[in-house]
Amino acid sequence: MQYFKELAICISILLCFSCQKNNEIAAKSPSLSIQWDEKSLVCIAAEGGYPRVKRLNDGSLLAAYENRKGDVLVKHSFDEGKTWSDSVLVFGSFDYTNATNGLSAKINIANPEFIQLANNDILFACNFRPNKDEVYPFSIAIKRSRDNGNTWSEEQIVYQAAPRFIDGCWEPSFLLLPDDRIQLYFANEFPYQQSNEQEISMLESDDNGTSWSTDKKTVSFRKGFRDGMPVATTDGKEIFVAIEDNGFDQFKPFIVKNAIADNWKEPVLAESPNRYSALKEPLPSSVYAGAPYLISTEDGYYVLSYQTTNNRTSNWELSTMEVVVSDKPSDFISPSQPFALPLSKEAKWNSLCDLGNGKIAAVSSTNFKSEKIGVWMIKGKIVDNRK
Repeated sequence: MQYFKELAICISILLCFSCQKNNEIAAKSPSLSIQWDEKSLVCIAAEGGYPRVKRLNDGSLLAAYENRKGDVLVKHSFDEGKTWSDSVLVFGSFDYTNATNGLSAKINIANPEFIQLANNDILFACNFRPNKDEVYPFSIAIKRSRDNGNTWSEEQIVYQAAPRFIDGCWEPSFLLLPDDRIQLYFANEFPYQQSNEQEISMLESDDNGTSWSTDKKTVSFRKGFRDGMPVATTDGKEIFVAIEDNGFDQFKPFIVKNAIADNWKEPVLAESPNRYSALKEPLPSSVYAGAPYLISTEDGYYVLSYQTTNNRTSNWELSTMEVVVSDKPSDFISPSQPFALPLSKEAKWNSLCDLGNGKIAAVSSTNFKSEKIGVWMIKGKIVDNRK
């Protein structure tokens, strides 16, 4: 009888210990995280940069990227990103001679970004970048496709900055509002030609992108610094724009917000409560974390990426993609790096795509598997340990 009492006590102790360990493991597990599937790795283009991928209304995926020769291209996937079609040219670089001063330059095309509308039209924006100053203005241009990205219209220039690299405009991105207005955000040096400052600007269209507001709105500005690389999303009531903010030594991912009803009547300045750090656990000031990309998923999560030197060298050129997640557009947690690469390689100018059913895609321009920088995609699953 004594033996069975002692056995029962031992079993109770073991069960308590086991429960305690399980509770400790549960306590250490983040409430939200992303699991990356290395088996899903796919090369979209052997050479390319600044990739963006989105799901179209017909269920296919469309990828846009720079070919690193001055052009921007798109490719289709009809099998969830496993294989990709031949490329289609959207914007090609061109040569231009200024009739006033006789100078010539090559106008390279950069920073592709696109959005599909309810009528199935695709709007595609990019950045015109002359390779020589005082020839052609740095510009934001748009084209339209009415056949799912197979053919494209003539270009429409919607904004022009100065014909100088130090006073240019950069990195356009779209946001579709619930009332079908389209907003076009971009980084803008043009208003600050006597300084090195930069703001986030916005143009708007209420006719499916046929015409655009002639006067830009200033979305955000930190005096003496350079707000950059805007990407916006909305919850239907407020607009949230991820930006890179260098007001604290190195660039960090910040968010500026505004009610849709207010629509950026006043710019979000440095001390505004509508400007805040995106990360719940801030990175050290010496760590670079720029080029943010923000999406909201159909499952109600927010996912943010940036390129960073975190746990790497101090050389930002060799930074890598890092991704964080949240159930609201703030307090992002659980940083993970989708692409495993050595310190001598890079994974930059990244983006994210909501694939539905709790899955996302991370897309990067990286040389982690070759000497050339190419476009790679990997899929991840959002894990909610609270469910």
